[in-house]
Amino acid sequence: MKTIDPKFLERSRDVFVSVAGISLQDLRSRVTAQASGNARRDMLSALDTAARIFGRPLDAVRATPAAVRDLFGGRAAAEVGLSPKRLANVRSDVAKALRLYGEPPAAITKRIPLNLAWADLLGAVEVKHHRMALARLTAFCSAMEIMPELVGSGTLLGFHAALEAEEVVKNPRKLLKMTIAMWNMCRRRVPGWPAVMLSSPFKTAPYTLPLSAFPTSFQQDVETWVERVTHPDPLDPDAPSRPLRPVTVDGLIMGIRRFGSALIIQNILTLDQVTKLGVFFEGDNFKSGLRFFLARFNNKPTPAIAALANSLRHIANRYCKVDSATLANLAMICERLDCGGQRQMSPRNRELLRQFDDPNNVAKLLAFPAEERGRGYRQVNPLRAAKCMERALAVDLLIHCCLRIQNLRTIHLTKNLRLAGGKTYLKFEAHEVKNSRILDFELSADIAEAMAEFCKTYRPLLPGADGPYLFPGQDGGAKSDSALRTAIGEAMRIKCGLHMHPHLFRHAIAKIVVERDPALYPVISKHLGHARLDMTMAHYLGTETRASARHIDKLLTATRADPTLKKD
Repeated sequence: MKTIDPKFLERSRDVFVSVAGISLQDLRSRVTAQASGNARRDMLSALDTAARIFGRPLDAVRATPAAVRDLFGGRAAAEVGLSPKRLANVRSDVAKALRLYGEPPAAITKRIPLNLAWADLLGAVEVKHHRMALARLTAFCSAMEIMPELVGSGTLLGFHAALEAEEVVKNPRKLLKMTIAMWNMCRRRVPGWPAVMLSSPFKTAPYTLPLSAFPTSFQQDVETWVERVTHPDPLDPDAPSRPLRPVTVDGLIMGIRRFGSALIIQNILTLDQVTKLGVFFEGDNFKSGLRFFLARFNNKPTPAIAALANSLRHIANRYCKVDSATLANLAMICERLDCGGQRQMSPRNRELLRQFDDPNNVAKLLAFPAEERGRGYRQVNPLRAAKCMERALAVDLLIHCCLRIQNLRTIHLTKNLRLAGGKTYLKFEAHEVKNSRILDFELSADIAEAMAEFCKTYRPLLPGADGPYLFPGQDGGAKSDSALRTAIGEAMRIKCGLHMHPHLFRHAIAKIVVERDPALYPVISKHLGHARLDMTMAHYLGTETRASARHIDKLLTATRADPTLKKD
Protein backbone atom coordinates (compact mmCIF):
# COMPACT_ATOMS: atom_id res chain seq x y z
CA MET A 1 0.00 0.00 0.00
CA LYS A 2 1.68 3.16 -1.20
CA THR A 3 -0.94 5.84 -0.58
CA ILE A 4 -3.52 6.54 2.10
CA ASP A 5 -6.94 7.98 1.37
CA PRO A 6 -8.06 10.70 3.81
CA LYS A 7 -10.39 8.36 5.68
CA PHE A 8 -7.97 5.44 5.98
CA LEU A 9 -6.78 6.13 9.53
CA GLU A 10 -10.34 6.89 10.65
CA ARG A 11 -11.50 3.50 9.34
CA SER A 12 -8.43 1.82 10.84
CA ARG A 13 -9.35 2.92 14.34
CA ASP A 14 -12.59 0.94 14.12
CA VAL A 15 -11.07 -2.38 13.03
CA PHE A 16 -10.38 -3.77 16.50
CA VAL A 17 -13.07 -1.80 18.36
CA SER A 18 -15.68 -3.71 20.28
CA VAL A 19 -18.18 -1.48 22.07
CA ALA A 20 -18.53 -2.06 25.81
CA GLY A 21 -20.98 0.14 27.61
CA ILE A 22 -20.09 -0.49 31.24
CA SER A 23 -17.67 1.45 33.44
CA LEU A 24 -15.26 0.13 36.05
CA GLN A 25 -17.84 1.15 38.67
CA ASP A 26 -20.37 -1.14 36.94
CA LEU A 27 -17.71 -3.82 36.86
CA ARG A 28 -17.16 -3.37 40.59
CA SER A 29 -20.88 -3.85 41.20
CA ARG A 30 -20.81 -7.09 39.22
CA VAL A 31 -17.83 -8.35 41.23
CA THR A 32 -19.64 -7.47 44.46
CA ALA A 33 -22.78 -9.33 43.40
CA GLN A 34 -21.28 -12.36 41.66
CA ALA A 35 -17.85 -13.13 43.12
CA SER A 36 -17.03 -14.61 46.50
CA GLY A 37 -14.20 -15.44 48.87
CA ASN A 38 -10.65 -14.13 48.60
CA ALA A 39 -11.00 -13.54 44.87
CA ARG A 40 -13.87 -11.11 45.48
CA ARG A 41 -11.88 -9.30 48.16
CA ASP A 42 -8.77 -9.01 45.96
CA MET A 43 -10.62 -7.73 42.88
CA LEU A 44 -12.58 -5.12 44.87
CA SER A 45 -9.42 -3.99 46.63
CA ALA A 46 -7.59 -3.72 43.29
CA LEU A 47 -10.34 -1.61 41.70
CA ASP A 48 -10.47 0.72 44.70
CA THR A 49 -6.69 0.99 44.80
CA ALA A 50 -6.55 1.84 41.09
CA ALA A 51 -9.08 4.64 41.58
CA ARG A 52 -7.07 6.00 44.52
CA ILE A 53 -3.55 5.89 43.09
CA PHE A 54 -4.52 7.26 39.66
CA GLY A 55 -7.00 9.83 40.95
CA ARG A 56 -9.74 8.63 38.60
CA PRO A 57 -13.27 7.71 39.80
CA LEU A 58 -14.28 4.26 38.61
CA ASP A 59 -17.40 5.55 36.87
CA ALA A 60 -15.16 7.72 34.63
CA VAL A 61 -13.23 4.76 33.19
CA ARG A 62 -14.72 2.37 30.65
CA ALA A 63 -14.42 -1.33 31.41
CA THR A 64 -12.41 -2.13 28.29
CA PRO A 65 -8.92 -3.51 27.90
CA ALA A 66 -7.79 -0.32 26.14
CA ALA A 67 -9.11 1.93 28.91
CA VAL A 68 -7.42 -0.18 31.60
CA ARG A 69 -4.17 -0.14 29.60
CA ASP A 70 -4.33 3.65 29.39
CA LEU A 71 -5.15 3.91 33.10
CA PHE A 72 -2.07 2.00 34.18
CA GLY A 73 0.00 3.33 31.27
CA GLY A 74 3.73 3.23 31.91
CA ARG A 75 3.45 4.28 35.54
CA ALA A 76 6.17 2.90 37.76
CA ALA A 77 5.35 1.56 41.21
CA ALA A 78 7.44 4.20 42.95
CA GLU A 79 5.52 6.97 41.15
CA VAL A 80 2.22 5.87 42.70
CA GLY A 81 3.57 4.98 46.12
CA LEU A 82 3.32 1.19 45.84
CA SER A 83 5.84 -1.61 45.74
CA PRO A 84 6.42 -3.14 42.28
CA LYS A 85 4.81 -6.40 43.40
CA ARG A 86 1.75 -4.61 44.79
CA LEU A 87 1.24 -2.62 41.58
CA ALA A 88 1.59 -5.80 39.51
CA ASN A 89 -1.00 -7.51 41.72
CA VAL A 90 -3.39 -4.57 41.38
CA ARG A 91 -3.12 -4.65 37.62
CA SER A 92 -3.50 -8.42 37.53
CA ASP A 93 -6.62 -8.36 39.71
CA VAL A 94 -8.23 -5.55 37.70
CA ALA A 95 -7.55 -7.53 34.52
CA LYS A 96 -9.02 -10.62 36.18
CA ALA A 97 -12.18 -8.74 37.11
CA LEU A 98 -12.46 -7.46 33.54
CA ARG A 99 -11.97 -10.93 32.12
CA LEU A 100 -14.46 -12.65 34.41
CA TYR A 101 -17.18 -10.06 34.87
CA GLY A 102 -16.72 -7.53 32.10
CA GLU A 103 -17.88 -7.68 28.52
CA PRO A 104 -14.65 -8.60 26.78
CA PRO A 105 -14.63 -8.81 23.00
CA ALA A 106 -13.90 -12.07 21.28
CA ALA A 107 -10.30 -12.60 20.27
CA ILE A 108 -9.41 -10.44 17.28
CA THR A 109 -8.25 -13.38 15.23
CA LYS A 110 -11.62 -15.06 15.81
CA ARG A 111 -13.70 -11.94 15.14
CA ILE A 112 -11.89 -11.09 11.91
CA PRO A 113 -11.56 -13.94 9.39
CA LEU A 114 -8.42 -13.93 7.25
CA ASN A 115 -8.81 -13.69 3.50
CA LEU A 116 -7.33 -16.47 1.39
CA ALA A 117 -4.08 -14.66 0.55
CA TRP A 118 -3.27 -13.90 4.16
CA ALA A 119 -4.34 -17.35 5.39
CA ASP A 120 -1.99 -19.00 2.88
CA LEU A 121 0.88 -16.65 3.75
CA LEU A 122 0.49 -17.16 7.49
CA GLY A 123 0.19 -20.93 6.98
CA ALA A 124 3.65 -20.94 5.42
CA VAL A 125 5.17 -19.82 8.75
CA GLU A 126 6.21 -23.01 10.51
CA VAL A 127 6.98 -21.66 14.01
CA LYS A 128 3.78 -21.20 16.02
CA HIS A 129 4.83 -18.15 18.04
CA HIS A 130 6.01 -16.47 14.83
CA ARG A 131 2.52 -16.93 13.39
CA MET A 132 0.99 -15.55 16.58
CA ALA A 133 3.25 -12.48 16.40
CA LEU A 134 1.85 -11.67 12.95
CA ALA A 135 -1.78 -12.62 13.65
CA ARG A 136 -2.90 -9.09 14.53
CA LEU A 137 -1.38 -7.57 11.41
CA THR A 138 -2.89 -10.23 9.15
CA ALA A 139 -6.31 -9.70 10.75
CA PHE A 140 -6.03 -5.94 10.28
CA CYS A 141 -4.99 -6.24 6.63
CA SER A 142 -7.79 -8.72 5.94
CA ALA A 143 -10.36 -6.34 7.45
CA MET A 144 -8.96 -3.40 5.48
CA GLU A 145 -8.65 -5.48 2.26
CA ILE A 146 -4.89 -4.87 1.97
CA MET A 147 -3.05 -7.61 0.08
CA PRO A 148 0.32 -8.85 1.43
CA GLU A 149 2.41 -7.36 -1.39
CA LEU A 150 0.88 -3.92 -0.76
CA VAL A 151 1.83 -3.65 2.91
CA GLY A 152 3.84 -0.48 3.55
CA SER A 153 4.28 2.44 5.92
CA GLY A 154 0.69 3.58 5.41
CA THR A 155 -0.55 0.12 6.42
CA LEU A 156 1.57 0.27 9.58
CA LEU A 157 0.18 3.69 10.51
CA GLY A 158 -3.34 2.30 10.22
CA PHE A 159 -2.39 -0.82 12.17
CA HIS A 160 -0.97 1.33 14.97
CA ALA A 161 -4.15 3.46 14.99
CA ALA A 162 -6.20 0.27 15.41
CA LEU A 163 -4.01 -0.90 18.30
CA GLU A 164 -4.26 2.50 19.99
CA ALA A 165 -8.03 2.47 19.70
CA GLU A 166 -8.76 -0.86 21.33
CA GLU A 167 -6.13 -3.60 21.42
CA VAL A 168 -5.12 -4.91 24.81
CA VAL A 169 -1.39 -4.18 24.95
CA LYS A 170 0.64 -2.09 27.32
CA ASN A 171 2.57 -0.39 24.54
CA PRO A 172 1.12 -0.31 20.99
CA ARG A 173 4.29 1.30 19.62
CA LYS A 174 6.39 -1.56 21.02
CA LEU A 175 4.01 -4.17 19.56
CA LEU A 176 4.27 -2.45 16.18
CA LYS A 177 8.07 -2.60 16.39
CA MET A 178 7.98 -6.33 17.21
CA THR A 179 5.55 -6.96 14.32
CA ILE A 180 7.88 -5.18 11.89
CA ALA A 181 10.85 -7.23 13.13
CA MET A 182 8.89 -10.50 12.71
CA TRP A 183 7.73 -9.54 9.20
CA ASN A 184 11.30 -8.78 8.11
CA MET A 185 12.55 -12.06 9.58
CA CYS A 186 9.88 -13.98 7.65
CA ARG A 187 10.84 -12.08 4.49
CA ARG A 188 14.32 -13.61 4.84
CA ARG A 189 13.31 -17.12 5.91
CA VAL A 190 9.88 -17.98 4.47
CA PRO A 191 9.75 -18.92 0.76
CA GLY A 192 7.26 -16.82 -1.18
CA TRP A 193 7.10 -14.04 1.41
CA PRO A 194 6.50 -10.60 -0.17
CA ALA A 195 9.78 -8.81 -0.97
CA VAL A 196 8.79 -5.83 1.16
CA MET A 197 11.20 -4.53 3.81
CA LEU A 198 9.25 -2.77 6.56
CA SER A 199 10.50 -0.01 8.85
CA SER A 200 8.94 2.28 11.44
CA PRO A 201 6.31 4.56 9.86
CA PHE A 202 7.09 7.20 12.47
CA LYS A 203 10.55 7.98 11.14
CA THR A 204 10.76 11.45 9.66
CA ALA A 205 12.93 12.18 6.68
CA PRO A 206 15.99 14.15 7.82
CA TYR A 207 16.26 17.61 6.29
CA THR A 208 19.90 18.16 7.29
CA LEU A 209 22.24 17.50 4.40
CA PRO A 210 25.64 15.86 5.00
CA LEU A 211 28.58 18.19 4.58
CA SER A 212 29.67 16.16 1.56
CA ALA A 213 26.47 17.17 -0.26
CA PHE A 214 27.49 20.84 -0.30
CA PRO A 215 29.76 22.32 -2.99
CA THR A 216 33.48 21.59 -2.64
CA SER A 217 34.25 25.25 -2.02
CA PHE A 218 31.86 25.29 0.96
CA GLN A 219 33.42 22.14 2.40
CA GLN A 220 36.88 23.67 2.06
CA ASP A 221 35.72 26.87 3.74
CA VAL A 222 34.36 24.87 6.68
CA GLU A 223 37.64 22.93 6.90
CA THR A 224 39.59 26.19 7.00
CA TRP A 225 37.35 27.49 9.79
CA VAL A 226 37.76 24.21 11.73
CA GLU A 227 41.54 24.46 11.47
CA ARG A 228 41.40 28.04 12.74
CA VAL A 229 39.30 27.23 15.85
CA THR A 230 41.08 23.98 16.73
CA HIS A 231 44.61 25.38 16.27
CA PRO A 232 44.20 29.10 16.98
CA ASP A 233 47.05 31.50 16.28
CA PRO A 234 47.97 33.05 19.67
CA LEU A 235 48.97 36.29 17.88
CA ASP A 236 45.65 36.64 16.01
CA PRO A 237 43.27 38.87 18.04
CA ASP A 238 40.28 37.38 16.21
CA ALA A 239 41.26 33.78 16.96
CA PRO A 240 39.69 31.89 19.90
CA SER A 241 41.54 32.36 23.18
CA ARG A 242 41.85 28.57 23.45
CA PRO A 243 41.22 25.67 21.05
CA LEU A 244 37.63 24.55 20.82
CA ARG A 245 37.03 21.01 21.99
CA PRO A 246 36.17 18.39 19.32
CA VAL A 247 32.66 17.90 20.70
CA THR A 248 32.08 21.67 20.50
CA VAL A 249 33.35 21.81 16.92
CA ASP A 250 31.14 18.86 15.96
CA GLY A 251 28.12 20.68 17.39
CA LEU A 252 28.96 23.87 15.50
CA ILE A 253 29.41 21.97 12.23
CA MET A 254 26.01 20.40 12.77
CA GLY A 255 24.57 23.90 13.23
CA ILE A 256 26.23 25.04 9.99
CA ARG A 257 24.80 22.03 8.12
CA ARG A 258 21.32 22.57 9.54
CA PHE A 259 21.34 26.28 8.68
CA GLY A 260 22.58 25.67 5.13
CA SER A 261 19.98 22.92 4.66
CA ALA A 262 17.25 25.26 5.95
CA LEU A 263 18.12 27.83 3.29
CA ILE A 264 18.00 25.16 0.60
CA ILE A 265 14.79 23.44 1.72
CA GLN A 266 12.99 26.81 1.69
CA ASN A 267 14.32 27.55 -1.80
CA ILE A 268 16.09 30.66 -0.50
CA LEU A 269 19.26 29.38 -2.13
CA THR A 270 20.08 26.52 -4.46
CA LEU A 271 22.68 23.99 -3.38
CA ASP A 272 25.17 25.40 -5.91
CA GLN A 273 24.83 28.87 -4.38
CA VAL A 274 26.05 27.75 -0.94
CA THR A 275 29.70 28.23 -1.84
CA LYS A 276 31.10 29.60 1.42
CA LEU A 277 30.11 30.44 4.99
CA GLY A 278 29.81 34.11 4.15
CA VAL A 279 26.73 33.33 2.01
CA PHE A 280 24.75 32.90 5.25
CA PHE A 281 25.11 36.62 5.97
CA GLU A 282 24.33 38.07 2.56
CA GLY A 283 21.06 39.97 2.10
CA ASP A 284 18.25 38.49 4.19
CA ASN A 285 19.67 34.95 4.24
CA PHE A 286 20.39 35.06 7.98
CA LYS A 287 16.79 36.03 8.78
CA SER A 288 15.34 33.54 6.29
CA GLY A 289 17.33 30.65 7.69
CA LEU A 290 16.28 31.46 11.25
CA ARG A 291 12.61 31.72 10.23
CA PHE A 292 12.72 28.03 9.30
CA PHE A 293 13.61 27.09 12.87
CA LEU A 294 11.19 29.59 14.44
CA ALA A 295 8.33 28.12 12.41
CA ARG A 296 8.95 24.74 14.06
CA PHE A 297 8.19 26.36 17.45
CA ASN A 298 5.19 28.53 16.56
CA ASN A 299 7.49 31.47 15.80
CA LYS A 300 8.67 31.62 19.40
CA PRO A 301 12.40 31.95 20.16
CA THR A 302 14.03 29.10 22.02
CA PRO A 303 17.45 28.85 23.71
CA ALA A 304 18.58 26.45 20.96
CA ILE A 305 17.67 28.90 18.18
CA ALA A 306 19.35 31.74 20.07
CA ALA A 307 22.49 29.62 20.51
CA LEU A 308 22.57 28.78 16.79
CA ALA A 309 22.17 32.45 15.85
CA ASN A 310 24.94 33.51 18.22
CA SER A 311 27.32 30.82 16.96
CA LEU A 312 26.83 32.00 13.38
CA ARG A 313 27.23 35.64 14.45
CA HIS A 314 30.64 34.83 15.93
CA ILE A 315 31.63 33.10 12.69
CA ALA A 316 30.49 36.17 10.74
CA ASN A 317 32.50 38.46 13.00
CA ARG A 318 35.72 36.53 13.62
CA TYR A 319 36.03 34.45 10.48
CA CYS A 320 34.00 35.97 7.64
CA LYS A 321 34.88 39.52 8.76
CA VAL A 322 31.53 41.02 7.67
CA ASP A 323 31.18 44.80 7.60
CA SER A 324 30.11 46.73 10.70
CA ALA A 325 26.57 47.40 9.45
CA THR A 326 25.94 43.71 8.79
CA LEU A 327 27.44 42.78 12.14
CA ALA A 328 25.22 45.31 13.95
CA ASN A 329 22.18 43.82 12.21
CA LEU A 330 23.18 40.29 13.24
CA ALA A 331 23.72 41.44 16.84
CA MET A 332 20.26 43.02 16.91
CA ILE A 333 18.65 39.81 15.64
CA CYS A 334 20.51 37.74 18.23
CA GLU A 335 19.43 40.10 20.98
CA ARG A 336 15.79 39.76 19.93
CA LEU A 337 16.08 35.97 19.89
CA ASP A 338 17.65 35.86 23.35
CA CYS A 339 14.82 34.76 25.62
CA GLY A 340 17.11 34.60 28.64
CA GLY A 341 17.41 30.82 28.39
CA GLN A 342 21.17 30.97 28.01
CA ARG A 343 21.55 32.81 31.31
CA GLN A 344 19.17 30.94 33.56
CA MET A 345 17.94 27.51 34.48
CA SER A 346 15.63 25.99 31.87
CA PRO A 347 11.90 25.82 32.75
CA ARG A 348 12.02 22.03 32.41
CA ASN A 349 14.83 21.64 34.92
CA ARG A 350 13.19 24.15 37.25
CA GLU A 351 10.02 22.06 37.21
CA LEU A 352 11.91 18.78 37.71
CA LEU A 353 13.71 20.22 40.74
CA ARG A 354 10.37 20.70 42.50
CA GLN A 355 10.57 16.98 43.28
CA PHE A 356 13.22 17.82 45.85
CA ASP A 357 11.05 20.23 47.79
CA ASP A 358 9.86 16.97 49.37
CA PRO A 359 12.42 15.67 51.93
CA ASN A 360 11.29 12.11 51.18
CA ASN A 361 12.46 12.48 47.59
CA VAL A 362 15.81 13.85 48.74
CA ALA A 363 16.18 10.76 50.91
CA LYS A 364 15.27 8.47 47.99
CA LEU A 365 17.85 10.12 45.76
CA LEU A 366 20.69 9.85 48.25
CA ALA A 367 19.79 6.29 49.26
CA PHE A 368 19.55 4.96 45.69
CA PRO A 369 23.18 3.76 45.28
CA ALA A 370 23.13 1.65 48.45
CA GLU A 371 19.69 0.24 47.67
CA GLU A 372 20.66 -0.56 44.06
CA ARG A 373 23.75 -2.42 45.30
CA GLY A 374 21.48 -4.36 47.64
CA ARG A 375 19.33 -5.34 44.66
CA GLY A 376 22.49 -6.38 42.84
CA TYR A 377 23.57 -8.67 45.67
CA ARG A 378 20.15 -10.37 45.56
CA GLN A 379 20.23 -11.00 41.80
CA VAL A 380 20.67 -14.59 40.70
CA ASN A 381 21.55 -13.65 37.13
CA PRO A 382 25.21 -12.46 37.12
CA LEU A 383 24.71 -9.97 34.24
CA ARG A 384 21.74 -8.34 35.96
CA ALA A 385 23.76 -8.09 39.15
CA ALA A 386 26.59 -6.40 37.24
CA LYS A 387 24.17 -3.88 35.68
CA CYS A 388 22.78 -3.05 39.14
CA MET A 389 26.29 -2.42 40.43
CA GLU A 390 27.11 -0.32 37.38
CA ARG A 391 24.03 1.90 37.91
CA ALA A 392 24.78 2.21 41.62
CA LEU A 393 28.35 3.36 41.01
CA ALA A 394 27.32 5.76 38.23
CA VAL A 395 24.73 7.45 40.45
CA ASP A 396 27.19 7.56 43.36
CA LEU A 397 29.61 9.52 41.16
CA LEU A 398 26.83 11.79 39.91
CA ILE A 399 25.78 12.57 43.47
CA HIS A 400 29.20 13.04 45.05
CA CYS A 401 31.21 14.42 42.12
CA CYS A 402 28.44 16.10 40.08
CA LEU A 403 30.05 14.94 36.84
CA ARG A 404 28.75 15.85 33.42
CA ILE A 405 27.54 12.85 31.42
CA GLN A 406 30.46 13.11 28.94
CA ASN A 407 33.01 12.84 31.75
CA LEU A 408 31.06 10.14 33.59
CA ARG A 409 30.78 7.80 30.62
CA THR A 410 34.43 8.26 29.54
CA ILE A 411 36.15 7.60 32.87
CA HIS A 412 39.36 5.83 31.83
CA LEU A 413 40.64 3.19 34.24
CA THR A 414 44.26 4.29 33.98
CA LYS A 415 44.14 7.91 32.79
CA ASN A 416 41.44 9.29 35.12
CA LEU A 417 41.66 7.00 38.16
CA ARG A 418 44.66 6.92 40.46
CA LEU A 419 45.48 5.10 43.69
CA ALA A 420 47.88 6.77 46.13
CA GLY A 421 48.42 6.37 49.85
CA GLY A 422 45.45 4.06 50.18
CA LYS A 423 43.12 6.63 48.63
CA THR A 424 41.39 6.79 45.24
CA TYR A 425 41.47 9.94 43.11
CA LEU A 426 39.41 10.83 40.06
CA LYS A 427 40.93 13.51 37.86
CA PHE A 428 40.09 15.07 34.49
CA GLU A 429 42.55 17.31 32.69
CA ALA A 430 41.41 20.65 31.29
CA HIS A 431 41.07 19.38 27.72
CA GLU A 432 38.67 16.67 28.90
CA VAL A 433 36.22 19.08 30.57
CA LYS A 434 33.56 21.18 28.88
CA ASN A 435 34.76 24.51 30.32
CA SER A 436 38.46 23.54 30.29
CA ARG A 437 38.77 23.53 34.08
CA ILE A 438 40.64 20.71 35.79
CA LEU A 439 38.44 18.46 37.94
CA ASP A 440 40.18 16.59 40.75
CA PHE A 441 38.25 14.56 43.36
CA GLU A 442 39.28 12.42 46.28
CA LEU A 443 36.67 9.68 46.43
CA SER A 444 35.23 8.77 49.80
CA ALA A 445 36.20 5.44 51.32
CA ASP A 446 32.71 4.01 50.64
CA ILE A 447 32.74 4.94 46.96
CA ALA A 448 36.34 3.78 46.53
CA GLU A 449 35.44 0.43 48.06
CA ALA A 450 32.35 0.10 45.85
CA MET A 451 34.40 0.96 42.77
CA ALA A 452 37.06 -1.61 43.63
CA GLU A 453 34.40 -4.30 44.12
CA PHE A 454 32.72 -3.34 40.83
CA CYS A 455 35.98 -3.48 38.88
CA LYS A 456 37.07 -6.78 40.38
CA THR A 457 33.82 -8.76 40.50
CA TYR A 458 31.12 -7.24 38.33
CA ARG A 459 32.65 -5.18 35.54
CA PRO A 460 34.24 -8.27 33.89
CA LEU A 461 30.71 -9.64 33.40
CA LEU A 462 29.65 -6.69 31.23
CA PRO A 463 29.95 -6.74 27.41
CA GLY A 464 33.00 -4.77 26.29
CA ALA A 465 34.81 -5.20 29.61
CA ASP A 466 38.08 -5.76 27.75
CA GLY A 467 38.12 -2.04 26.96
CA PRO A 468 39.77 0.64 29.13
CA TYR A 469 36.67 2.47 30.38
CA LEU A 470 35.04 2.16 33.80
CA PHE A 471 31.60 1.92 32.18
CA PRO A 472 32.20 -0.15 29.04
CA GLY A 473 30.14 -0.13 25.87
CA GLN A 474 29.45 -3.32 23.97
CA ASP A 475 32.17 -2.55 21.42
CA GLY A 476 34.84 -2.06 24.08
CA GLY A 477 34.68 1.72 23.93
CA ALA A 478 32.95 3.98 26.44
CA LYS A 479 29.28 3.35 27.12
CA SER A 480 27.22 5.57 24.84
CA ASP A 481 25.55 8.73 26.12
CA SER A 482 22.06 7.41 25.37
CA ALA A 483 22.68 3.98 26.94
CA LEU A 484 23.96 5.43 30.22
CA ARG A 485 21.33 8.17 30.26
CA THR A 486 18.52 5.65 29.75
CA ALA A 487 19.88 3.18 32.32
CA ILE A 488 20.06 5.86 35.02
CA GLY A 489 16.81 7.62 34.17
CA GLU A 490 14.71 4.45 33.98
CA ALA A 491 16.16 3.05 37.21
CA MET A 492 15.48 6.29 39.10
CA ARG A 493 11.90 6.42 37.78
CA ILE A 494 11.05 2.78 38.41
CA LYS A 495 12.85 2.31 41.74
CA CYS A 496 12.39 5.78 43.28
CA GLY A 497 9.57 7.43 41.36
CA LEU A 498 11.94 10.29 40.49
CA HIS A 499 12.20 11.82 37.03
CA MET A 500 15.91 12.39 36.48
CA HIS A 501 18.42 12.86 33.71
CA PRO A 502 22.18 12.80 34.40
CA HIS A 503 22.69 16.57 34.21
CA LEU A 504 19.84 17.17 36.66
CA PHE A 505 21.98 15.63 39.41
CA ARG A 506 24.21 18.72 39.25
CA HIS A 507 21.20 20.98 39.79
CA ALA A 508 19.68 18.75 42.46
CA ILE A 509 22.85 18.47 44.56
CA ALA A 510 23.39 22.23 44.35
CA LYS A 511 19.81 22.79 45.50
CA ILE A 512 20.07 20.28 48.36
CA VAL A 513 23.37 21.70 49.63
CA VAL A 514 22.51 25.39 49.39
CA GLU A 515 19.05 25.00 50.91
CA ARG A 516 20.63 23.44 53.97
CA ASP A 517 23.44 25.97 54.22
CA PRO A 518 23.24 29.15 52.08
CA ALA A 519 26.83 29.96 53.00
CA LEU A 520 27.98 27.13 50.75
CA TYR A 521 27.24 28.94 47.48
CA PRO A 522 30.99 29.38 46.70
CA VAL A 523 31.78 25.80 47.74
CA ILE A 524 29.15 24.22 45.48
CA SER A 525 30.23 26.50 42.63
CA LYS A 526 33.79 25.21 42.89
CA HIS A 527 32.55 21.64 43.26
CA LEU A 528 30.60 21.98 40.01
CA GLY A 529 33.75 23.18 38.29
CA HIS A 530 32.49 26.66 37.47
CA ALA A 531 34.89 29.53 36.84
CA ARG A 532 32.50 32.14 38.24
CA LEU A 533 29.95 32.15 41.02
CA ASP A 534 27.44 34.03 38.85
CA MET A 535 27.47 31.04 36.48
CA THR A 536 26.31 28.81 39.33
CA MET A 537 23.71 31.31 40.48
CA ALA A 538 22.23 31.81 37.01
CA HIS A 539 22.23 28.29 35.60
CA TYR A 540 22.09 25.94 38.57
CA LEU A 541 20.32 27.74 41.38
CA GLY A 542 17.17 29.78 41.70
CA THR A 543 14.74 27.27 43.21
CA GLU A 544 16.12 27.82 46.72
CA THR A 545 14.24 31.12 47.33
CA ARG A 546 11.84 29.56 49.79
CA ALA A 547 14.68 27.96 51.72
CA SER A 548 16.47 31.30 51.85
CA ALA A 549 13.30 32.89 53.18
CA ARG A 550 13.12 30.26 55.92
CA HIS A 551 16.72 31.00 56.95
CA ILE A 552 16.00 34.73 57.02
CA ASP A 553 12.80 34.25 59.03
CA LYS A 554 14.69 32.08 61.51
CA LEU A 555 17.39 34.73 61.86
CA LEU A 556 14.87 37.53 62.31
CA THR A 557 12.90 35.52 64.87
CA ALA A 558 16.06 34.83 66.86
CA THR A 559 17.05 38.50 66.63
CA ARG A 560 13.65 39.65 67.81
CA ALA A 561 13.93 37.40 70.87
CA ASP A 562 17.46 38.60 71.69
CA PRO A 563 17.25 40.11 75.21
CA THR A 564 20.22 42.39 74.54
CA LEU A 565 18.17 44.40 72.06
CA LYS A 566 16.41 47.31 73.69
CA LYS A 567 13.19 48.90 72.54
CA ASP A 568 12.74 52.65 72.59
